[in-house]
Amino acid sequence: MSFENKVVLITGAGSGIGKGIALNFAKLSAKLSLLDINHENLKNTTKSCKELSKTKAVNFVLDMTNDANVKEAIEKTIEEFGKIDIVVNCAGVLSIGGIIEESFIQDFDKVMNVNLRSYAVMTHYAVPALIKSKGCIINIASICATLVDKKVIPYNTSKAAVVQFTRNVALELAELGVRVNSISPGLVKSSLLESNASQEAIDRIKTKKAPLKHVLEADEIADMVAYLASDKALSITGADFVVDSGYTLLGSLLEEV
Repeated sequence: MSFENKVVLITGAGSGIGKGIALNFAKLSAKLSLLDINHENLKNTTKSCKELSKTKAVNFVLDMTNDANVKEAIEKTIEEFGKIDIVVNCAGVLSIGGIIEESFIQDFDKVMNVNLRSYAVMTHYAVPALIKSKGCIINIASICATLVDKKVIPYNTSKAAVVQFTRNVALELAELGVRVNSISPGLVKSSLLESNASQEAIDRIKTKKAPLKHVLEADEIADMVAYLASDKALSITGADFVVDSGYTLLGSLLEEV
């Protein structure tokens, strides 16, 4: 599988799943436009991508909740490469706290703005370019879209909305030749959970016996992204792909947080 001459824009590319996706597309010879709010992380990802295959990669440090910045990043990507073929919405934040917490509304707004609204803004501004290239969009959701857990209402709600957003946009864009799918990962070794939950809670989650007894790596999600972006998936749109070692069969992922 090769993505030579394909232009891939990835949000949240500085760390975790987003970084894994960027590195994988670099190996597959894609041209990359990498977005993240963390300058140092993004610089490291970009450097690693260039070292992997000498691929051409540009980066934009921006707050995904700033609409003007998102639009500008898209415009500059097109100026640099002439087109956009693939958009991967992967930027995300996690907030631990329940409905009765004093900071709930503030946390809810922050999570929804990054995890959902930024996907909508990116999609809105990128669609004209994707229609021209007959490209595709892949949204990173989560198995938390269907699970119910304590103290993660904003996150779970945002991810459920991402799946529904994906399906609706897929229907609208199908006749224009643009495919839209989502991926719902289970627990992935990344910095997102580690920065929000206690180490004790993380250890309990990681040792919880999933049917496949396996904690996911970012590379595994990256492989699914590449498949959905490839010509092998030309008949797939409006679908959500669960990659979770069977965690959803157990009913709850974060009950110990």
